[in-house]
Amino acid sequence: MSPLSIFKKFLSKVKKKEVLPDELKGMGLSFNKSSKFSGFPTSPVSKRGDDFYFNQMAFPAERYDHSFRIKLYRFLRDNIPVLNSAVWVWTRFCSSPGYFELKGSDDKKLLDSAKKVIDDLDQRIFRHSYQKFGGVEAMLFQFFSSLFTDGAVCGELTVSPNKEGLDKFFFIDPATIRFKLKDGIEWEIYQEQNGGLVKLNPFSTFYYGLDVDPSDPKGKSIFSSVPFVVRIEQRLLEDMHKTMHNAGYHRLHVKIKPPERFSFESDKAYLERANNYFEDTVEMMRKIAPEDNPVTWNDVEITYIGPSGQRSQATSWYINHKSLVEDICAGVHLDPFMLGYSYGPPYNWAQIKYELVLRFVVSIQSPAKKFLEWLRNLELSLKGIPLRCVHHFDNRKTFGLLEKYQAEKIRLENTLKKIEAGFITKEQGKREIESLELRFEKEGESRQ
Repeated sequence: MSPLSIFKKFLSKVKKKEVLPDELKGMGLSFNKSSKFSGFPTSPVSKRGDDFYFNQMAFPAERYDHSFRIKLYRFLRDNIPVLNSAVWVWTRFCSSPGYFELKGSDDKKLLDSAKKVIDDLDQRIFRHSYQKFGGVEAMLFQFFSSLFTDGAVCGELTVSPNKEGLDKFFFIDPATIRFKLKDGIEWEIYQEQNGGLVKLNPFSTFYYGLDVDPSDPKGKSIFSSVPFVVRIEQRLLEDMHKTMHNAGYHRLHVKIKPPERFSFESDKAYLERANNYFEDTVEMMRKIAPEDNPVTWNDVEITYIGPSGQRSQATSWYINHKSLVEDICAGVHLDPFMLGYSYGPPYNWAQIKYELVLRFVVSIQSPAKKFLEWLRNLELSLKGIPLRCVHHFDNRKTFGLLEKYQAEKIRLENTLKKIEAGFITKEQGKREIESLELRFEKEGESRQ
């Protein structure tokens, strides 16, 4: 049954019996005579997680491990530059501009009405009274930031007080989410509130875990494999700071030759004169500035303490730190040059890696695409509009177009040459050209 026929059936039943078809019951929609919409609450059941952060020690130990890991990942993100950059890059990569497409009818009046409904929804679905920037764009930033840092995205959808449309989407702190297995088959979602568990509405709650396991639906942060290496890297930086803070003024060894003793000088007078001379030289060395030069008699020798060359010492630190940074970059599925650590990679190599990252971005954007389509199609259903909304992310790249069109030109010329040589017929050549055009069209869609 097509989507259009489903919605037509839905409209007819709503007017007559005020019930929904089976195809839409899974979306959490239920109508009755007393209320046109009872599947979603008008106010969120969940809490935003403030009490959790301030009363974290009140929770049982067996529930503390998951929450502690998320808090650790957030600490790493906020305090380790390379990890902060990783979340920033992944979030901006995935939050690319997008557009939606309406399917199910060619009626211009109906399409315009649906577009206005979705535009209004996009502006109010995630809006803060104290911010001027909101809507779907701001929601996607928080969506992907939570996904990469916490390993999951969770939120709750509410309807307007008159129950004639969607109202707001409230993000839920994934650190407060718990799961229970019902009958050994289905996971039920709960939130930790005031030391207890509150079951969330399965119809109005959205949850997506990154790289979930069959036995654990919570998801994994992209930081899950890097804390150990980050600890070593930070310890290395601390050691570098301790040993390199004198890089501008090297450590010196000053050797003072005792003065000669006069024949008429007593032991006490000689020691006093030698000590005064020593103290005067030490005081001079303490007060000397980096741009000053010491001036002494030839009985003072100044030597340098350290490796044979500062360059070798700096190179050693550089190589050790570079290897750790590369491990961290690998842990967050990015390459050093994407996080500002450029080691002079060839352009072609960087371009290939960027192409691979774009493919990763398309796969990661898939849950966000389904999430936005879920919101918008629910809004269209509540408004009684028999259309389906499809969201597209615009991931078109700005480089490589010349190579693409040159390859297309060569393929077309080869097909024409085969026709002229009689190796294939015109009909076979036409089908081959059409298949090439279809292939290029699919390649363009995959980048979007």
